[in-house]
Amino acid sequence: MRGADAETHVKKRHAPKEHLGLPNKKDVKDGVIAYKIAAHAADLAKGHPGAQYRDNALSKARVDSSRLGSGEKDFAERMAARPRLRAQPSPFRWEDQFNLSLDPVTVREFHHETLPQEGAKTAPSMCGPHFCSMKITEDVRKYAAEQGIAEEEALKKGMEEKSKEFVEKGADVYTKA
Repeated sequence: MRGADAETHVKKRHAPKEHLGLPNKKDVKDGVIAYKIAAHAADLAKGHPGAQYRDNALSKARVDSSRLGSGEKDFAERMAARPRLRAQPSPFRWEDQFNLSLDPVTVREFHHETLPQEGAKTAPSMCGPHFCSMKITEDVRKYAAEQGIAEEEALKKGMEEKSKEFVEKGADVYTKA
């Protein structure tokens, strides 16, 4: 199979159950999402113009939209024009992340299934608010701006302060809860 035949063959395969039984609605949806992921990965691999915009906008939605590049800004503005994207007070914009994903409904369901409380929406579930690299980076930027110093200097100063605090508290790696 070559060219258009291969493409038609791939596009036709919307359900994992094909040739084993009749697909139900969920099977078709899962097949379509798998196709979207594969197509997006292929576009990225080929260096297709604009393919990176969604990924960049999604990454920026984790912390701060003010750092978007011009392409990501255009993409984010187009996406924001849709009613489902809206401004959010938290720097960690879950709704934008859900809506920029390739399957917003499922992503939202997965998140809300295990983290339904509002307090759980300030950082990623795996690292939490104290170990989130995106939140720490944003905190360093905010600290640097407040102190009127460069980010590198803020990192150095912050590490010195944390080291001093660690020693003052007994330098124990493992503390009792």
